[in-house]
Amino acid sequence: GKSFGVIADNTWKMEISLGERITFSSEGPAFRVIVIEKDSPQEVMKELGKLTGTIELPPIWSLGFHQCRYSYYPDERVKSLADTMRLKNIPCDVIWMDIDYMQDFKIFTFDSIHFPDPKETNDYLHKNDFKSVWMIDPGIKAEKGYFVYDSGEKINAWVQTRNDSVFLGKVWPGDCVFPDFTQSKVSKWWGGLYQNFMANGVDGVWNDMNEPAVFETEDWTMPDSNKHFGGENIKNDIHLRYHNVYGMMMVESSRKGIIKSNPEKRPFVLTRSNFLGGHRYAATWTGDNNSSMKHLKQSIPMSLNLSLSGQPFNGPDIGGFAGNATPELYAHWIALGAFYPFSRAHSTKGSINQEPWSFGEEVETVSREALQRRYRLLPYLYTLFWESANTGMPVMRPVFFNNPAEKYLRTEQENFLLGSDLLIVPKWSENGQIPSGNWRNVSINGEKSQNHKYHPDVLIRPGAIVPLCNPILSTNSFSLDTITLLVSLDTNLYAKGILYSDLGEGYGYQDGEFSLIEFYAETQNGITSLNTKTIDGNSIPNDTKINIKLILDSEVINLSGVIEESIVIKN
Repeated sequence: GKSFGVIADNTWKMEISLGERITFSSEGPAFRVIVIEKDSPQEVMKELGKLTGTIELPPIWSLGFHQCRYSYYPDERVKSLADTMRLKNIPCDVIWMDIDYMQDFKIFTFDSIHFPDPKETNDYLHKNDFKSVWMIDPGIKAEKGYFVYDSGEKINAWVQTRNDSVFLGKVWPGDCVFPDFTQSKVSKWWGGLYQNFMANGVDGVWNDMNEPAVFETEDWTMPDSNKHFGGENIKNDIHLRYHNVYGMMMVESSRKGIIKSNPEKRPFVLTRSNFLGGHRYAATWTGDNNSSMKHLKQSIPMSLNLSLSGQPFNGPDIGGFAGNATPELYAHWIALGAFYPFSRAHSTKGSINQEPWSFGEEVETVSREALQRRYRLLPYLYTLFWESANTGMPVMRPVFFNNPAEKYLRTEQENFLLGSDLLIVPKWSENGQIPSGNWRNVSINGEKSQNHKYHPDVLIRPGAIVPLCNPILSTNSFSLDTITLLVSLDTNLYAKGILYSDLGEGYGYQDGEFSLIEFYAETQNGITSLNTKTIDGNSIPNDTKINIKLILDSEVINLSGVIEESIVIKN
């Protein structure tokens, strides 16, 4: 059960061969290899967090459900989408805008016909308890008179060719130039571009195409021989050295600019390209997948591998990006997608509509139930992100984390752990492995998943206490005035769980405005009592109502309170 991690501390283009030995073949100079040896995979992840840093706590709204398409436009369609979500009582927090919101695909602009008043659009979304995320790519249209291009020209901001001319590559707007993020002046300039952009009420930013993607080239990116100028802490060198970190440097620059624009709010940035350590700046998704059962199944090992590579806030496009999802595929995917760390549905231009209600009443109901499960789990999910921010532990974990010594768990890639206390078992999983012990099937929102076609079974670890909130449609309504505790006693009739909470926005938690509570149930003389203890921060209010659901097999244990009815716990 002992574990190790290996890091090739190297940004150059490299091939990794895995077998009985690990071989790194780099196209750059010699580099150091770091080996982490620990007694458990958990300790390896914590040591990785010490080396690379951990994520900052994201805004709680980013843990809700995200609806995206290439593209939602014009603005009236965006508003109609928001209205339909609320009319159909489908939990959702975020609507995304792809490149068609821009004027001629020029970043930091808005189409004068489709989005004539982006602030009004965002105000409408905010009024209906939605947030918005808007795309910003690195390719800048090479056009005199365009303010982004002109301001970058003044500081010589662009990546150059081997012949010392500005590199031009075709992307959505046509001929584009690309910022050289190795230069500190360029990063500062890029961050400053967000000031007026965010003033339109933009909540989050999507940095896409940042490998960087370049059309009409052999390998869909810029030449390896292109030049980066570097700066005080970064050497000038060729693109072959900096290609793998281009996306990370971009999102670092974006994040700093967004924080400066909205200093009282936590930023949310999503990136398609990232690097070890880049989780400090942006969440990551798995890229353009297909609407197929194969890609649904592959999303689990992909997300687990990202999680084990220090990218805890990740997930795939629910429903599949390319192609057309069938009702059955979408139902399976949304039912599972409620449990990814990052939960976003996304589809491409030309595909059929892939909103939850687009596939008929049955799939709409499945979608609603799935997302209700996610939203009731928000206290638990948010606590997992707090744990990740403090220790580097992933949110989504392979089942061997439960018992690293059990070899039969090591190849499992269909079932997975959400934190340490919940096990997710997809309905299509045929021979999935489950850790030993009395893992009990639990209902999150009254659903009966055991006999359901689509909803994964959710099993709770013996000895765990998992907190839930009341059913909500948006994190704007998130509250811990009433919480439900799922209590699963172990063989010693004991259980324990923790709950972290803060305002879900801003930075007050850094000054002690948070609570970290431990719940523990213990049994003496046949009586099980539930107790609370403040570990850190402020305690929960004395009038917090707690519903207790004791998850049992056949035996009933009496609680020193009322099971499944509101009781008041005095601290």
